[in-house]
Amino acid sequence: MKKNKRERIDLRKKIGITICIIFVLILFSSIKWATYQQIFQFKITEISGFKILDRQDYVETINKLNIDNHNLNIVEISRALEEIPFVKAARVSRHFPKNFKIQISERKPIGIINIDEQLMIDDEGVILPGGIYSENYLVPVLSGFNSAKELYPEGRKTFSVKVNEAVKILKILSDEYSDLYENISELTLNKDDEYVIILADRPTRVILGKNDINKKLHVLKSFDKALGQRQLTDFQLLDMRYQKQLVAREWT
Repeated sequence: MKKNKRERIDLRKKIGITICIIFVLILFSSIKWATYQQIFQFKITEISGFKILDRQDYVETINKLNIDNHNLNIVEISRALEEIPFVKAARVSRHFPKNFKIQISERKPIGIINIDEQLMIDDEGVILPGGIYSENYLVPVLSGFNSAKELYPEGRKTFSVKVNEAVKILKILSDEYSDLYENISELTLNKDDEYVIILADRPTRVILGKNDINKKLHVLKSFDKALGQRQLTDFQLLDMRYQKQLVAREWT
């Protein structure tokens, strides 16, 4: 009786071990087959939202991460893409089993900083590469500012207080006075650290001064509207440094 019971227990053990072995073999075979069929191999199916850089620039950044099938981390991919100076945000989404899509939001240059190494800057004060990229943008030049290179780290916000102030001026103009913004050739600082706008159509100079810049820009907009058929470029100089008045000097 005891012998039969022991035989039944041994038989159950053998069956259990056999089932476990079969399960492991099936699992191993499935993984091998899946790898062979590239079921888990990720693939970039779509990159959208980019205008400044090329698709290949983003693909190369991802390839440098050496991501394989089993350690795909979309957060890591997003962070790597957002390290590119032109990228404001990158959204990565996975689509099972092997595809993922990337939505890029690029920074838009609002001005070009005229220092030894030409750079661009966006409306948040973040420094962007210049060079061949700046050739495609007709945006105002920022000149007369501190040219120390350490003030302008690419992909980071500028440390220059004056440049940050200049960016705010350009953003107000871009958002609320686009016609004037598009006609600006240069926004510069004079020897007295006063902001001066130089127009592109004719070198009309608009001296804004140092204080109450926002208020002065609205006064300038109202003055332009009141001119009717005339234009700001009909004047050689518009001096707004005086309280409650705008001094205009016509071309002679």
